[in-house]
This record gives sequence, structure tokens and C-alpha cells, in this order.
Amino acid sequence: MPPSPSPPLPTADPGAAARIRAVLDAAGYTSAGIDALVGADLTALGQRAVPVVVQRTASGTPLDTLVRLFQAGVAVSRAAADDALQGDTEHWARWGLLQLDPAAGTGATVRATVQLGCHGDLVVATDWGPSRPNVATPADYVMGFSPSTLTLARLTVRAQSRATLDLGTGCGLQALLAAEHSDRVVATDVNPRAVRFAAFNAALNNRSSTIDCRQGDLLQPLRGGEVFDSIVSNPPFVMGPDTTHMFMSGARQDENVCRRIAREAPRHLSDGGWCQFLANWAVRAGEDWREHLHTWFAGNGCDVWVIRRERQPVDEYAALWIETDSDDHAEYARRFDAWMRWYDERGIAAIDYGLVTMRKRDDGAATGRIRCDDVRGGWDDAGGDEIAAAFHRHDWLDATDDAALLQARLRCAETARLRRELVAVGGEWVPVAARLHVEGGIDGEGGIDPHGERIVAACAGETPLSALLADLAARLGTDLSALAPDVLRAVRRLVERGALLP
Repeated sequence: MPPSPSPPLPTADPGAAARIRAVLDAAGYTSAGIDALVGADLTALGQRAVPVVVQRTASGTPLDTLVRLFQAGVAVSRAAADDALQGDTEHWARWGLLQLDPAAGTGATVRATVQLGCHGDLVVATDWGPSRPNVATPADYVMGFSPSTLTLARLTVRAQSRATLDLGTGCGLQALLAAEHSDRVVATDVNPRAVRFAAFNAALNNRSSTIDCRQGDLLQPLRGGEVFDSIVSNPPFVMGPDTTHMFMSGARQDENVCRRIAREAPRHLSDGGWCQFLANWAVRAGEDWREHLHTWFAGNGCDVWVIRRERQPVDEYAALWIETDSDDHAEYARRFDAWMRWYDERGIAAIDYGLVTMRKRDDGAATGRIRCDDVRGGWDDAGGDEIAAAFHRHDWLDATDDAALLQARLRCAETARLRRELVAVGGEWVPVAARLHVEGGIDGEGGIDPHGERIVAACAGETPLSALLADLAARLGTDLSALAPDVLRAVRRLVERGALLP
């Protein structure tokens, strides 16, 4: 099925957006209000949740009607719409949010042309998702809250910013969140439809004076000399041929878009500024993924931390994104073969996914510290504060040689938890393994032996590490010099994970 024509765009008039928001607020159209009405656990069901939502919004209140229209996407009667919209139904249609049934009388219905999602106190308009029955999404479709959107929102460092840049803003959620801690925000997107949605959403959330929406490819809309304390991006990172939708890969079909951000964004960062973006990158047979990524960052003047979250074989990756890109089942086999040839021609065996965080150095160094970590635990619980704290711990470790580390007075993090695994042997529970977990940490869990347990428990910020190791050496009947190298490496890893703090 070819992409459908683009639906109407929401109004760019701030006055109209303010009237729309007043109606939504009066009805209690918020994350908390909708969750209380229909249940927070329904979002994962997609279109399967629609009949459940309809069942739970049968009371006829204004919130019931608004949820049916803008969350479930079902038609409501004109009378119900007039009641919920305080008699403004005709205006909402002219403002690009509703489609009116041309029929008159009691059978007339109203249907929403946009979806209104909620994130905290924010209300954000987007196009309806690809899973909406019998509706093919347009090529310039503006996506709602995808898992990657919410991941970036959660892991963004929320430092106070004089200016923030949102590259590839889409519906504008990252820009809206940045506006909470930024004096001004610039939001760019190559998709003119996305720019219009972002501008409407800025007005809908009373942020028009803070957020400047510009149309253009990534950094192209920036004016000479513009620098930012923070840059965020959830770019169109999908790697494959002939994608239809701009939110996936636009005109680029390889990792150039991510590499371009890594190379060019630091030129627009202030000293100490942060740049964070989600990325895909190619994995080729016999190539170390860390060495490959080092070529992205060499000479960009930043300390870099790449967190690899996932690796997918190219066949699984292609299957996922072809299905996302089109619901034309007749074309699926042809496109899958084309994607496999595309990967084979480039020697690509798998695709990695992760988060890139760059912090601009303030000492003028051309190349900073580059860390590439394979992380499985903690991704779903950590936030931007932990990303920033990890950078500070990495700074401390870089500046602390082994002699200084031995004199450090470390303390065990309050969020550290020791978890033991036991098996039943001869009627008794016998410990066979232990893991040290840091709640809310990135990669915050790892194995630990009984000696490590004692050292971590003894770290209360008062005793130099050397004294703790001397006590351990005495217990083991060995020399401190023989014990120290291995233990110091383990201690550094515990500091990296946030289990021990300087």
C-alpha cells in the first residue's frame, strides 16, 4: 500500500492553541487523568486496547469523549463533541484537529485527525501511528512517543542550559522537555510537517517564546556562531535501503547521519556542554565495534561515552524495520531480499544500537577520553543524572593513579545492594554466588567475591583504601604488593559502576 496523502496540519496560531489547551485542562486531559480513567497498562496493547478504552469511557464526560477521540481514534457523535469542546467543534476542525461528518442531524459524527499524547504535564500532538486500521501513513508522518523517544528523554542530562538544540525534533517532545531547564531551545527537522507539529506543540504547552522551530537538515538551519550548552537528537538512524518514511532514515540509508552528528555537533557545543543522541552502527565480520566507533569521535574535542545496548543480526533488524515502514505484505519478500543484498554488498553482519554521550572539553584538547561499554543491566532504570555522575567518576579515575587510589577514602553508595544466590545442600542453604547491584545505575550490577564484599562494606569514607587492603592481605596471609594490582582493578570497576564513590 503506497503512503497516503498527508492529513491536515494543526494550526500555527498561538491563540487557537491556547483555547485548545484550556478545553483539555478543564476536562482533566493529563497523563494522570487518562491513566485513572482507562489504566496506564493499556498503552502496550496498541490497537487491541481500543475496545477496552471505549468500554471504559462510556460515561459521556468531556474526558471520556476526548480520550475516545484523541487516544483511541474512534468517532464520536457531534453532540458529544460539542459538549466536550465547549461548543468549539467547528473551530477545532478548522484548526486541523478534527474531521467533521458532512452528514447533518443526530447521526453526525466527529473524528480526530491527530493523536494527543501526554507526557507528564505536556500534551503533544502527533500523526496517528502506523498500526491504525485501514490507514496508510504518509511519508512525512510525524511519530508519537516511540520507545527510543522515551529512552532519550529519560537519559538526557538535565543541566541548566542557556541554549539547547534538538536535532530532528519530530513532534517536539525533546524540545519541550529541554524548555524546562533552558533559556531558549532551537528545534530543527528536515520534515516541514514535523516543524509545523513541533511549533503547534510549543504553543499548546505555552512554550512558543522559548522554542524556535526551524526547517532544515540537522545542523543546516543554524546561524553562524550559534553554540549550545546541550544538544539532543533521536535521529533517523535506521540502516537499510529504500525506506519510505522520513522518521526512519530520510534520504540516508547508512550510519552517516549518526557519524555526522558525532563529527559536526561538537562545533556548536560550548565548553562543558553535553551532546546526546541515539545511534545505530554497522558491525562487520572481524571488526571490533569499539575501534570502528573511535573513528567517529577522533578530533572532535569531546569526552565520549558510548553505551551499547543491543545487537541484532541483519535479518532480524530488516524484518522489524520493513514491517514498521510499510504494511504492504505483498512487497515484504521483495524488500527483505533487497535489504539482505544491501547488507551483503557492504559486509554488514549485524546492527548495534545504543546511546552516545559527548561532553565538550574545556582544555582545547582535540581528542578526549573515548569509552565504549557493552551494557545490559540498568538501562531501563537509570536517568540523565546517572549519566552525568558516571562522567564525573570517569574524570576522577583518569586523574587518580594507583598511588592516589590507595590513599582514597571511598564510601559505599547508599543505593548498593548485595544479592546472594543460594542452593539447598544437605538441608542447608549454601551460598554459591553473589552480585552487587546499584539501584538506578547504568551497568550497575556485577559479580563479587567474599573479599570484595568485605572491602565494599568497610568503605565508609573514613579509612584509606590501603589500610583496608592491608587488613585483607593479613587475613589471607599474603603480601599487600601481590594483592594490590588485581584489587585496584576491581576497585576501579566498582567506582565506574557507582558502587564505590570517591
